[in-house]
Amino acid sequence: MSQETVLYQELEKLDLNEIKKIASLWNIQKIPGKDKKSTILGLMEIFQNEFYLKGVLEKFTPLQVNILTSILKNKGVMTLGEISRKVNIPPINVEMELNVLRKYYLLYQRKNRERLTNNLDKYHTYDEYQKLIKVETNPKGEKFKYSIEKTLHKATLGELPEEWKEAVGAKKGEHIETFLKNALSAEFLQKLIDELSDFDKDVLHQIYIHGGVIEADTIRNYITVNRGKFEQTIPHLTSLYLVRDLYYVEDKFIRVIVIPKEILDHLQFSPILPPVKKGTRVRQEKISANGLDFFLNVKKLISYISRKGLNLAKSGKIKQADHKRTETELLSPDIEIFPEKSQVYQIELILPILKLLGYVDIKGENVILIQETDEFLKKDIFEIMKLVIHEVNEARTRRLNPAEVFTATEVPFYEKGILDKTVKLIMAHGKINTSVIFSHIIRDHLVFSPTFQIKTYEEDLADLRKEIISAIFYLQLFGLIEVEYPQRNLSLSELGLHYFNHEPLVTVTEKGGITINPDFSIIAFPDRVSLHGIHLLKAFCELKDYDRVYTFLLTKDSFQLGILLGYDKETFIHFLRESSKADLAQNLLFLLDDWGNNLPIVTITEDSVLLRTKDSQVMELLLGQIKGKKFVLEEVSPTGIIIEKSKVMEVIAIAEKLNMIIRLNR
Repeated sequence: MSQETVLYQELEKLDLNEIKKIASLWNIQKIPGKDKKSTILGLMEIFQNEFYLKGVLEKFTPLQVNILTSILKNKGVMTLGEISRKVNIPPINVEMELNVLRKYYLLYQRKNRERLTNNLDKYHTYDEYQKLIKVETNPKGEKFKYSIEKTLHKATLGELPEEWKEAVGAKKGEHIETFLKNALSAEFLQKLIDELSDFDKDVLHQIYIHGGVIEADTIRNYITVNRGKFEQTIPHLTSLYLVRDLYYVEDKFIRVIVIPKEILDHLQFSPILPPVKKGTRVRQEKISANGLDFFLNVKKLISYISRKGLNLAKSGKIKQADHKRTETELLSPDIEIFPEKSQVYQIELILPILKLLGYVDIKGENVILIQETDEFLKKDIFEIMKLVIHEVNEARTRRLNPAEVFTATEVPFYEKGILDKTVKLIMAHGKINTSVIFSHIIRDHLVFSPTFQIKTYEEDLADLRKEIISAIFYLQLFGLIEVEYPQRNLSLSELGLHYFNHEPLVTVTEKGGITINPDFSIIAFPDRVSLHGIHLLKAFCELKDYDRVYTFLLTKDSFQLGILLGYDKETFIHFLRESSKADLAQNLLFLLDDWGNNLPIVTITEDSVLLRTKDSQVMELLLGQIKGKKFVLEEVSPTGIIIEKSKVMEVIAIAEKLNMIIRLNR
């Protein structure tokens, strides 16, 4: 029967070498058949295989697609003149495009012998393609919402792939509803996914984190780079109905690989997890929560800048030496949720926040504190937490153009809407894998956006992925979520439940929650010590180790640093008394009292002005006029005071009104 078709007759005119060239154009690796006849029949069968046909259609330019779809819509035949008028291009140019389509054996030409002009030559699509090639569009992203149940509810078992029926265990004569009920059950879907090879799972996971939609060309490149075969992986996943290989017309034939709705719903609660690397020990499988560490580090960096200063390189960036020095002074919260971001230095994250708070600026080649920080340091740590989070939430709405050193470039501040969506998903699931968050947000914010365009998909996706990474990164950094490694499952931490759900924090530490050794090392058991208690220990002690329990060392320097960070020594001593089973040793109490009362603080103030008079009575007269106006920083002698540099001109004006003679030395 097939030998009578036009397609067979046209192929029959060619020699075997020419037939092989056509097979190569269609990306057919193995030539079917042993002789010319069986080869032609085998090729015709492959030409009608939708997988290979889609591979050809996605190659065509918008003009070629316009020509082909126009002919298909016109019952499979149009003259050259009609095509030329349709696409508004001269016939000679149209013929060049038609020749490309003819080369792929999608069209054939019938010349008009009665006229000199070739404008009446007719171009036909082969009958084999007339019903096979779909020319529909994708209104409202319907192709991306593919539902197995909705599409197959009227199908018969005979229309379904054998591989799928075999996997499900379909019975002869079984009704489609019964089959689908079994095939789409959570137990069977999980079994089906578990039985996939690691490579096929990885490909399915890659499509999933693209929001369940990926361009065929993108996943083809991914499979090829990872040494797989697109021609094997996608048909296999398609035959099991784990993905659908679809296309639609949007200027070009757009080919996409889509995960059906039922599979997406299943993967929300049973995500594909990356295989654990061989050699991973149990202790590497951990739950990480940063608590209040980052907010303590904000205080510690202020203290560092006030004590040691911060010099910039000539490029205006932080010196590598300062990167390392500050990192050793700060606590080490876990910021490795995204391995590619693991080299971020905390100073790069904290300086932009201090700039938002208005505490730092650049003077020459130094980062300096520009206002008094004592009041900030004495704030309750939870108040500082709320202040920092609020400033970062609002950062994207401000039109600022700070120096690069005050910009979080490696991990930019998040967009508040993306953070809110992430938190909402974590709350809804209780525990959620990072891949589910990516899939959800990409699908909602990008794939189903009214402005979605497949041609800018990868570019838009890269931008959105950065936003999601930033949101999760800062949620972990701020201690609001805890991360379960190596799967990277997220849930709200104790601090996160307090911040988002206003749940009360445990503030009491159990008696015996800490053990103080004679060498002033302190062992703290995290399940028996409150979050705030651990925070106090980190503020007043050196953190030596953490492996299921904390090991701290209380020293003179660490204790005095805690006081400089704005903490009350009595609060810390009270905590030690309440938490330790044994009474505090008298020598420890004596040392803490001694260390706390004798802080050798040297204050150096820049940007202030010394004002002197020769007569103390003149100083008294001047002080009577300016003392209440916050001009005076300090009275150093009966004839000398230090005043604010910014207030010099105002002091001069007041002195002149008092008929004083001014000498201004600059």
